[in-house]
Amino acid sequence: MKDYLKTSLVEAVKIEKQYGDFTVHVRIEEISEGFQVLRSIEYAGEEDIVIRHRTPLTQITINADNAVFTGSPVIKQMKPGFQYHPEMPLTFSELKKGEHKVYVHTQFFIEDQKFDIKTKSTIVFK
Repeated sequence: MKDYLKTSLVEAVKIEKQYGDFTVHVRIEEISEGFQVLRSIEYAGEEDIVIRHRTPLTQITINADNAVFTGSPVIKQMKPGFQYHPEMPLTFSELKKGEHKVYVHTQFFIEDQKFDIKTKSTIVFK
């Protein structure tokens, strides 16, 4: 792509969504060829628990709220204060100039209870 057509992320975006004893953390930052998304979940409960999730634990979609959780099941023990980073950073090519919606959907199970933590934000390219 020619440099004069290249866009860039105006600023890094930090998203946090709390739900009960859990906080989903997302950071979106520019890299040389587009942008990357870092994801984690923090557990602030008082006792050890075990969560089950499919991959990815936290799905990120751009301009469409259509998360899909199709990977192999994962079981993870969570201790109080633990921050879990189950996946490598997601990378995306730069987007067209303007505002874009980012949809964040974290899904996991504790025993038979399903947890869906959703939020959204906006990123801007210039």
